[in-house]
Amino acid sequence: MCRVLGITQFEVHKHRELVTRFSGLVKTGVVMAEDPPGHADGWGLAFYREGQLVVHKSGRSLLDEFETVIGLLSELQTTPLMILHLRKSAWQNTSNTRHAHPFYCDQTVFFHNGVVYDYPALLPEITIPGLAEDARDTEVFFYHVLSQQAPDLGQAFLASAASIRRRFRFSALNSLFSDGETFYAYREYAREPDYYSLFKAGRDDSLLIASEPLDDRCDWVPMTQGEFLSVDFG
Repeated sequence: MCRVLGITQFEVHKHRELVTRFSGLVKTGVVMAEDPPGHADGWGLAFYREGQLVVHKSGRSLLDEFETVIGLLSELQTTPLMILHLRKSAWQNTSNTRHAHPFYCDQTVFFHNGVVYDYPALLPEITIPGLAEDARDTEVFFYHVLSQQAPDLGQAFLASAASIRRRFRFSALNSLFSDGETFYAYREYAREPDYYSLFKAGRDDSLLIASEPLDDRCDWVPMTQGEFLSVDFG
C-alpha cells in the first residue's frame, strides 16, 4: 500500500518540483478508509546512470531524508528513467530498508502498490535463485515475474499478473518496473479504485506516472483497469 512516481527523460531542473510535491504525499497521500494517514514506512529511489541501475532505499520516512534524495538527483542531473516510491507497510515489523521498495535483480527493477494476500502459494513456481527467506508479497511477485518463460519483461509480467488474478486474492497489482531499456506501468485493482490509482501525463519529452495528480501544469489522465503501458528509453 504505497505511492509511486515514475518519470522518463528526467531532468532535475524540470522535475524537482514534482518530486517535492510527491514527497508531500508522505503526509497527505490518499489512504484507504480504514487506514491511518501517512506513507512513512520507507522509501526507494531507482534510476539508470550510464546504462547501469542505481538503487537507494531506506526504512525511514522520506520527509526525514528528503535532502538526501534531492542531493542524489541534483548530482545525477539527468536520467532516462527515475522512479520514486513511498511505502505504507501491509506487514508487521517490515518498516525497514530491507523491505523497502524497489526490489531488483541485475538491471531489472520492480515497484508495487497493493497486497497479494496468499503470496506464499506462489513460492513453488519460482525457479530462479536469490529470493530471501523473509520475502513478503512484492518481492515474491517480482521473482514470480522473473521466473516466467517469456520473450521480454513486459510479457513475463503480464503472464505473472494473469496467473495471480486467476488464482489468488489481492487488493491491487499496480506496478512500475523496468529492464533498463523499457519503462512499464500497469494498473489492476480488486478493491478501492480511488486508492489504488495510477495517473499518466505527458510533459515535454517525458512520460509521468503517479499514484495521484501532482500539479495542474498538465492533464493527468487516470489509467484504466488492466491498462498496461510500455515506453522504450534505452
